[in-house]
Amino acid sequence: MMTPEEAAAVGRFRPEPTLRRRLGAPIFIGLCRVLIEGLNHLDMEGREHFDAARATGRPLLTLSNHVSLFDDPWLVASFMGHNWKQARWCATDALNFFDTPLKARFFGFGKGVPIVRGAGLDQPGMDFLRERLRAGDWVHVFPEGGRSREPEHLRTPLKTGFAHLIKATRPLVVLFHHKGMEKVLPIGAKLPHIRQHLSVRFSEVTDSADGLADLSIEEITAWAERELLALEAAHRGR
Repeated sequence: MMTPEEAAAVGRFRPEPTLRRRLGAPIFIGLCRVLIEGLNHLDMEGREHFDAARATGRPLLTLSNHVSLFDDPWLVASFMGHNWKQARWCATDALNFFDTPLKARFFGFGKGVPIVRGAGLDQPGMDFLRERLRAGDWVHVFPEGGRSREPEHLRTPLKTGFAHLIKATRPLVVLFHHKGMEKVLPIGAKLPHIRQHLSVRFSEVTDSADGLADLSIEEITAWAERELLALEAAHRGR
């Protein structure tokens, strides 16, 4: 059940690829890349796995840790392509990002999808994400459910919403772990920092149709937690 404020936030979502959005997306993505790759330094390991998954044209679900308010789109823009169609849909908190008409327009422009925490699976945002995956799009989810206050450690247990998406749509799945965004935009900072070192480590591609999607929600969630923790451990050792 949603509160009136939550329902109003969800009602502000407009996903249509308007002309303004199609023309503005390359500029927006380009500005994110200037910040992350131009004013900071970014290393990516295993990027070829992500690119291979995208090249198939199959639905793609990506999962990652979450350490900064703008991990997405600032960091994710570095590997999302250059136009509206190539950009991902991202599950975002309805009350944080769609609570005013201005914020709803901005984050809707960035293909954010409002999700109400605690409202369960039967809500418009989750329905929309399922539809986009079934249509062959790319969806990104932060399975921790919010930013970690300890950037070096995954926030567990993971939320289960992504597991329901996997069971319902059987997409390709790529996980990635990133470091450094907590220094670009520390909690409480109003402006991004520059000259920071960032790194991203991608997993190999998992085709969830090859058995993962047939597991229980609990088993899928545990699998993703193990994979992200393994990426975290390998990343920490670099």
